[in-house]
Amino acid sequence: MKKTLVMASLMVCSSLAFAHGCPGEMKKIDERLPSAKLAPAEMSKVKDLRARGEQLHKDGKHAESMSALGEAKKLLGI
Repeated sequence: MKKTLVMASLMVCSSLAFAHGCPGEMKKIDERLPSAKLAPAEMSKVKDLRARGEQLHKDGKHAESMSALGEAKKLLGI
């Protein structure tokens, strides 16, 4: 019983950590976009990944959101 309670608590805490990380990652992307020197296709992909990350965040899928935002950041060189 105690193990189950501890595991549930850890899962909730890790979800909250991801939830609060998504907006910060979106902000970093938004700050870099105006000065980014990317090909039009890459810029489009970054914007799509950023939008997808925001939607996943709103849907409560924070790990998937962080993954999409991380890919966008990699393309931006962040």
